[in-house]
Amino acid sequence: MKWIRIIALIVFAAAIVAPLAHFNTTPEAVSEIDNRILAENPFGLDGDLTLNIQNYVNDRIGFRDEMITAYTVLNDKLFHKMVHPIYTYGKDGYIFGAGLKPEEFGDFHIAFADTVAAIQKYCEERNVPFLFVFDPAKPAIYQEKIADGIHYNRQWVDQLFAELDKRGVNYLDNTETMLALKKNGIHGFNQKYDANHWNDLGAFYGTNAILERLNIDCKNIHINELDEFTRTEKLETSLLVSKFAISEYVPEFCSNAPSPENIGGKYLPEIELHPAYRSFGYYRNDNENVKKTPKALVFQGSYMNEYGAKYLKNAFREYIHIHDYQNVLDFPYYFNIFQPECVVFEAAEYVFSNPYFNYIVMSEIDYNPALTSLDPGEYTIIDVSEDALCVEQGETLTTITWHTDPKYHYVWMVLDSVYDMRKVDNGFQVTIETDRFESSKNQLKIYAAEYPAE
Repeated sequence: MKWIRIIALIVFAAAIVAPLAHFNTTPEAVSEIDNRILAENPFGLDGDLTLNIQNYVNDRIGFRDEMITAYTVLNDKLFHKMVHPIYTYGKDGYIFGAGLKPEEFGDFHIAFADTVAAIQKYCEERNVPFLFVFDPAKPAIYQEKIADGIHYNRQWVDQLFAELDKRGVNYLDNTETMLALKKNGIHGFNQKYDANHWNDLGAFYGTNAILERLNIDCKNIHINELDEFTRTEKLETSLLVSKFAISEYVPEFCSNAPSPENIGGKYLPEIELHPAYRSFGYYRNDNENVKKTPKALVFQGSYMNEYGAKYLKNAFREYIHIHDYQNVLDFPYYFNIFQPECVVFEAAEYVFSNPYFNYIVMSEIDYNPALTSLDPGEYTIIDVSEDALCVEQGETLTTITWHTDPKYHYVWMVLDSVYDMRKVDNGFQVTIETDRFESSKNQLKIYAAEYPAE
C-alpha cells in the first residue's frame, strides 16, 4: 500500500508543479482559446495589485487552454452547459459569443462619436469621402434565439446613432442589411461556428452595402456580383479558437478573379501599428473592372479581417486595410502615408470599449485643420535649416522630425502635397513614402500656426 501512496503523491505533486513549470511569461501573448491578450506582469500596472496578480496567474498558468477545454467538454456532456470563456448556448442549438449583457451608454460613446466626427471632418476638408460602418453582433439579428433569462438591450446603439446624427456623420448600420437578409431566408451568421462574426454570405452582402453607399460619393465603385465567386460549403467540426466539437456546414466564397498583388510586406517593417493589432495589407488590383475605382483606406476590425477583406480586394483599384483598434485614433499618420481617395472606418457592435479604442486618447484628439482652410494671417512659413530637421529614411517610409519650441499648435510640411505634422517630444513629426520624399525634398517648406493668445 505504501508504494500506492508514493505514486499518488508523485502524481499529485506533478499536477501542481507541471503547470508552474510551463508558466507563460511571453510578453503580449495571445490566448488561442479565447482570442485575447493575456494579462501582463502585474508589478508596475495601475489598479489593485492583488487582483492584477490573480489575473496574471490565472491567465499565464501552464496548460491553461487544455484545462479550459477539458472543463468545457465535461460540462457540455454532463449538464449540456456551455462554460467556454467566449461562447454561450442559445435556443435551438444556436451558439453566441459570451458576455451578453446590457451596455450602458456613457461618456465613452460620446467620445467615440466625437472621434468619428473628427475623422470625417479631416477627410472632408481634404475632399476625401468618408463612411463609418457599424456591423451588428449575432444576437442583434437572432434575438429570439438568445437563452431565456439573458437581457440583451441595444438601446445604447440607438443613442450612439443619435449622437452621430447630431454631428452629421455619414454612417451605415449593417444591422438593417442583416435583418433584411434574414427576412428573405438568407442567414448571414452561422448557427454555431464562429459565433462572434458574420459568415462569408453575410460578409458578401454587408460589404456590398458598404460599396453601394460609397458609390454615392465615389463614382465607379465596383459592386460585387455573386457569380464573381465560387460558392461552396465547408464542414466545421469545432468552434473557432476552441476544441469544442460541432458539426456544421458553413458557406465559403472564393473569388474567380486573379488575386491582387499584396505589397503590404514592404511597409510592415517600418509602419507604426499597435503591438496587439497588427493586421495590415496593401492590395493593388489590375483587373479591368476596377481600373477606375478609387484608392481606399479602410480601418477595419475582425469582421472584415476574417471574411470581408476578400470582397474589398475584389472591388478597389488599391485597397489598404489597417486593424482599426487603437490604430485609427492616429488617423492622420496613415492618411499622410497613403493619400487615399476614400476612407472607411468599420467597427463591430461588441468593440465599443477601452481595450479597443482608448477613451483618454479619443478625448484628447486634436487633428490638424486643412492648411487650405486657414487664412494666410493664421500661419507662418518657416525658414527651416537642415540642422533643425531629423530625417530617418527607410526603404519604404521616411520620417521627418522638426525640432522646435512648443509655441506652435499645428504644423504642416509641404512637398509635392501638404502633410500634417503631429506633435512629439521637442517638436513635430510626419511620416511619408520614401519615393515621395526623394522626388520633392528640395521643395520642402514648413508652415506653422501658433496657439491663439490668451
